[in-house]
Amino acid sequence: MAINPEMIVLARESRGWTQRELAAELGVSQATWSKYELGMLRIPDEIIAHVATKLDYEPGFFEQTQTLVGLAGDFLYRKRAHVAAKIRRRVQAEVNIRRMQIERLMRRADIVRDDLPFPAIQPEEMDGRIDRIAQEVRKIWRIPQGPIRNVTAHIENAGAIIFAVDFETDLIDGTNVRRPGEPPMLFVNSKVPGDRHRFNLAHELAHSVMHFGTAFDDAEYQANQFAAEFLMPRTVIRSDLRNLDLAGAAQLKIVWGVSMAAIIMRAHDIGAITESVYRRLFTALNARGMRTREPLEVPFEEPMVFDALVKVHRDSFQMDDSQLRKVLFTDRLGPRPLSATPLPMRITPTLFN
Repeated sequence: MAINPEMIVLARESRGWTQRELAAELGVSQATWSKYELGMLRIPDEIIAHVATKLDYEPGFFEQTQTLVGLAGDFLYRKRAHVAAKIRRRVQAEVNIRRMQIERLMRRADIVRDDLPFPAIQPEEMDGRIDRIAQEVRKIWRIPQGPIRNVTAHIENAGAIIFAVDFETDLIDGTNVRRPGEPPMLFVNSKVPGDRHRFNLAHELAHSVMHFGTAFDDAEYQANQFAAEFLMPRTVIRSDLRNLDLAGAAQLKIVWGVSMAAIIMRAHDIGAITESVYRRLFTALNARGMRTREPLEVPFEEPMVFDALVKVHRDSFQMDDSQLRKVLFTDRLGPRPLSATPLPMRITPTLFN
């Protein structure tokens, strides 16, 4: 078996294990295990079998040779410094494993979409007008004026694949990967309310559209600008924000699918409320404990493409769980129960060599 040490590291980090912990489980010294992971020593086949069992991966996973990617610069820049390095490595490992799974699933299936392109627009192309970029994306995707009913459906129907991931911390909202020849992939925190989830999606969409292959010092600010305009277009929402109070913000939360806090911030940013009103509203949110838990729930939008790809393999290729596991390498990063909601796209089997 030709073992790729990078896959050993990837599997270990995806489970949140340290070298010391895994070495102890396998009954080898950390020094020896470190040499295994560096490729300085050949890993005996019997140890590979134990690793596969301990980490719950198919042995074939460790033979893969795909090029791995690091987390986007914006991810590392914007995350709070006290997010444990162990968690960051686990997120990076999951991103790479998901990429590998998608590549393998799409060998046998095509996603039939509405021929809507996934844009790449750098800020300088619009003279730094981030709001114009958000407007352009809505125009390209033929999104009607007003609130967006399902952000997830628009993003996935344009060619991206979304993963809702338990990052095991609320300090991480999301990250994204966009590489030539691969569908854009957005990874967002699954343990957040539906309103925050939608804003996180729009934020990661902004990075994927504007910061593809580039780095900007103000990338986070730009992504928030994009998300606000994409979800709450200035010219449409402005009239809703007059004489804003908490009750009005709560009503608008349901209409626009964003948090009360986001509504208040948008009203302030576009000049619909004064600085004093803005401060008073946030003070009221804090006093009522609404900064951490707002009233009125916005439904969480579940991604669909990954599940749909798996379903094609089950239905069209008659794959059972054990066969799917060999494709996906593991059950623990495998599909969730399929949603009953109709898919916004069709996925069809394709002929391949």
